[in-house]
Formats: sequence, C-alpha cells, structure tokens
Amino acid sequence: MDLRWAFAPLYAAGLGALVVAAFAFGRKDARAFMPQWPMAWFGLLALLFALVALRNRAGPFMWVSPGTLGDGLGVALLVAAAGLAVVGSRIWVRADALRAEAPRSLDEGVAELRAGRSPGWGVYRGRLASSDQVTSPGGVVCAFYEAELRGVMPDGSKGPLLSMERAYAPVLQVRGERAEAAVSFSPQLLLAPVRILRCQMSHPLAETGTGVPAEGRVVEESLSYERVGRLGEECLVVGELRQGPVPGVYELRGKQGGPAMVILGNAGEGTGTVLARRAWKLFALAGGLTVAAAWVLAG
Repeated sequence: MDLRWAFAPLYAAGLGALVVAAFAFGRKDARAFMPQWPMAWFGLLALLFALVALRNRAGPFMWVSPGTLGDGLGVALLVAAAGLAVVGSRIWVRADALRAEAPRSLDEGVAELRAGRSPGWGVYRGRLASSDQVTSPGGVVCAFYEAELRGVMPDGSKGPLLSMERAYAPVLQVRGERAEAAVSFSPQLLLAPVRILRCQMSHPLAETGTGVPAEGRVVEESLSYERVGRLGEECLVVGELRQGPVPGVYELRGKQGGPAMVILGNAGEGTGTVLARRAWKLFALAGGLTVAAAWVLAG
C-alpha cells in the first residue's frame, strides 16, 4: 500500500487548519491572546511530510544520504537536550530559592544596597504596583490579567470557550514601606490564583439581509476565569535586587538579567515543590534525548 494515500486526509486537514488559522489571525483583535497549539499541529504535519519523503526518497530528501540525515538528527537531539537542561536548571534555581530561603522584605534589601552591600539572589516580599492600570473582563482594576471567557452552563461546569484575553502594564513594581523597585517580568513567570467572575460580552448584531449591518449589540453573559495582579496585593518576587540605571532607582531581575518570577496570593503555596518536580522532569527528558542522540550517532 502506498503510504502517501494514507496520509492524504491528514494533509487535507492540515491545509484546512492553515487556512482557518490565517483567517483567524487576520481577524483577531491585536490585544487578544493567540493560542500556541496550531504551531504544534503544523510541526506534526512537517514531521509526517519528512518521514514520507524520506521513505519514498522524494522531495528535498532525494539529494541527502541516510548517513547525513542520521548525523543531523543526532545533533538536533543533542541541541534539544541541551536546551531542556538549561530550562530545567533555571527552574531549579527558582525552586531552590523558594524552598531554602525565607522571604525578606524589599526595604531590607534596599537598605543593604544603600549601605554598599549586595543582597544578591533571593525571595523578596512587597506589594504589587505598576506604572499603568488595566481592567480585567471581570471589572478588576489591576496591573495585569490573563482571562478565559466561557459561556454559562446550567450545571455549573465550564462552558464553551468564547475568547482569551490578557493585558499587562508596561512596568511592574514592588513596593515596601519605604522603598520600591521595578520588576523585569515575563508573562510565563507571573503566578496568581484563578478567580471566577461573572461578566458580559457584547457582539455586533448580524446583518439585516440588505448588506447593511444592524444597529446595536447583543449582550451575552459569561464567566471570566482570570488570573489578576491586584494593585496593592502582597506578592513574592524571586530574583536579584540590584541598582538601576539611575541612582536611587532599584530593580529586581532574574539570573543573567532575565525576568524575575512574581507570585501572588495562595499561588506561592507549594510552588517550590512544583517547580522542583518540573525541573526533574525536564532533566529526565534531556537525559532520554541524550541517550537517543548517542544511539543515533553510534548507528
């Protein structure tokens, strides 16, 4: 049996998904969240294409020898293993700080900097502030939010996904009683508990049939599953406190100047243990990829 016929429906589905994703990306709001799962789907399609082309000696693989492909695959596995090991080590550093060190106040760290000492890496406690304000779909004025808007179900379960939204203030800050510091942040390192709030979504009415849109908007009730950074809420920051570019200005950064981790509410309970488990999983996966790379290169 020719495998190309077996994979034909998958390629048709992939092309359809590509068209749908292109239209969705062109019509979406610039502030709306863009899911990343289509990239995994397209990557799977590319892998299937490579396997079929390699088996049938077609496409760009007809000019490449199997030995060269094997060496390239082995090197790619080694690069992937190294990347996973680096990510795992960064997660492990944050987990170790959360489990080994008691949080210290931001005022203490700033006082050490002013005295000429470096407080270094650690967990700092303060209250969240920002240079600007954003409002979540649930109506919470905050420094940042990430929200899933879902329909309301009669049985109380999660309804269908209506939209995903997120917004962040340009600059996040942590304030103590007498000092404050800017936080270098990344959306992936903002941890906050999920709150469920009732809200309303409005949609334009459908066209009247004459080519002219109807006036007014339809209001639909929905539930917002959102993680918000409330202004003035107590938070923990895992990072390094250092002097800013201007005297009297301080900043919290991660290792090698990267983003720091910000933890709000009860999201900090057991975070160190969870991060340690995640790091070990990445280390184990990196080890498996290393063994696979050695097997491919040896063959």
